[in-house]
Amino acid sequence: ANYSPTFSPTPSCALAQPNEGQRGTWGGARNFADRVSYGLTDKQALGLMESAQYAFETGRVFQRHWTVHYGKAGIEPSDGARFIGKLLDLMSNYVRRRGGQLSAIWVRECASDKGEHVHILLHLPAGINLRNLTRRWIVAAGGKYRTGVSKVTIVGGTIAKIERNRDERRVANAENVARYMMKAASGEIGELLHLPRHGEGGAIVGKRWGRTQNVALDN
Repeated sequence: ANYSPTFSPTPSCALAQPNEGQRGTWGGARNFADRVSYGLTDKQALGLMESAQYAFETGRVFQRHWTVHYGKAGIEPSDGARFIGKLLDLMSNYVRRRGGQLSAIWVRECASDKGEHVHILLHLPAGINLRNLTRRWIVAAGGKYRTGVSKVTIVGGTIAKIERNRDERRVANAENVARYMMKAASGEIGELLHLPRHGEGGAIVGKRWGRTQNVALDN
């Protein structure tokens, strides 16, 4: 879609673009910590798409879609943003120790049949994989691992195929997943971006979406 967002959404953790006075902390500004939202604002939705587009244009196509049903892991709604920030911190440290840099965007949702969960789109440098670390990270972040809590999907096939095949189809697959994460967008922005689903975010306490600083254009 063609758009020119002119805003600076408040991100959710220190890996994302921190607020002044909150650098080095998780959760962003305190006055947002207990705010309840029922969807992405138009600015947030466009910011999410802007970050995804910037990642694509700078050669960091998302290869993995990690869904974490943190409600099933025993995480309270008010602690969801902190939990996600800790997951990203653990993953980022893992990638950095191997000489790379994590790129990610994420959106929290709440569905009546699934409870609270988060969709995280990830780009990892070639040669770095998650192995069986996701379970360990969930526990380290304060959750309880059980069946149905975590699912990692390779976007567009196998990692070997993705890293070998750098054509438009690979980007299109990642873009489709990014658009899927926009289910919480309003009807107006959903129609503008021709989203097949929108207005389905559910009630969320605190930060609803975030990104790593390296996919924020104004970092």
